[in-house]
Amino acid sequence: MKETKNRKRLHLAALILGAYAVCLGFGLVLAGLEDLRGAVGPIRLLLGLGMMGFGLFGVWDGLRDKLHPQEKHPLKSPTQYILTDNSGNRTSNITAERIREELEKLREGERDSFHLQLLTPLEIPEWGELKQISCTVQTTLTLLAFFQTADSGWRIRTKAMDLEAIAGWFRSLLEESLPLSGWNDGWETLEEIPGNPQESEDSENQEFRTWVLKNRAETYTIWHRQLTIVGEAWRNEYRFFTAHDVELAAQGVYEGKYQCAILEWGSSSFDLLPDEAEQLQVIWCTNIRDEKARRYFRKAGTVTQVKFWLIQYLNEGYMDEYWDEITDHANLQRRTYK
Repeated sequence: MKETKNRKRLHLAALILGAYAVCLGFGLVLAGLEDLRGAVGPIRLLLGLGMMGFGLFGVWDGLRDKLHPQEKHPLKSPTQYILTDNSGNRTSNITAERIREELEKLREGERDSFHLQLLTPLEIPEWGELKQISCTVQTTLTLLAFFQTADSGWRIRTKAMDLEAIAGWFRSLLEESLPLSGWNDGWETLEEIPGNPQESEDSENQEFRTWVLKNRAETYTIWHRQLTIVGEAWRNEYRFFTAHDVELAAQGVYEGKYQCAILEWGSSSFDLLPDEAEQLQVIWCTNIRDEKARRYFRKAGTVTQVKFWLIQYLNEGYMDEYWDEITDHANLQRRTYK
């Protein structure tokens, strides 16, 4: 639907007819005053005054947008939503009661998240277009708001609330009564992702940052990444890192500086561990967010080979097929090294 522009314009038809009625009414008033004592004079006077009144109203109606322009909001289509649970089930039949049911499932542990997509993005001043609201279970129920900026970047804001507060918030959103000022009340910025970031010519030192992608369920998700270095009595986690940092982590495990290193990238993780027969072994875990679908694979090689495998995965997103599956023994092995 096209937007209507607010313009200071004249309503010519009302203005012309109003001016004509004023002139005609004024003539009747004068004629009535000349024959005020006669039988017709008072009638002409009253008719003239009435016609002048209607004429003045027409003149005002023709000039009102010019004198007092009214603030008009762009025509807006009703907002439509798609609700997606963490099983990938989607529905457009969304009510406040349905949202409360999903919140109860989160509280009871039956689900870990659900997502509400806006088919008609909501423009929030200073933040961008609201594309999706996700509700997840962390230490408490938490909202994630995905805003797309004018340069195709993203702002991701978060707010923790109790069940009743979130249920009321969603009800206001669905009823389109949510005040815009509410986006500055208690919300915290989780990520600022620029659009079309400049890629460094030095790919080794290119920093890997968060991405926002659409998953198979057509909902927006934050592309997870983390590099963890584990020592004898310490553990450091890095959310921003370069390919060179990954190579240094592998080298440190090989040289004995670190007990292990863990690279989490998207839905996979890679544990770098010492190996007796080879220099390093890599435990590859797929579907780290889905325990039922999770699988483990193992591969050993020299430190140079391990660096090549990991950097290839970071840059191209795939591994070769020559991996040994160890899903049955992986949980015990992970507990041994952590």
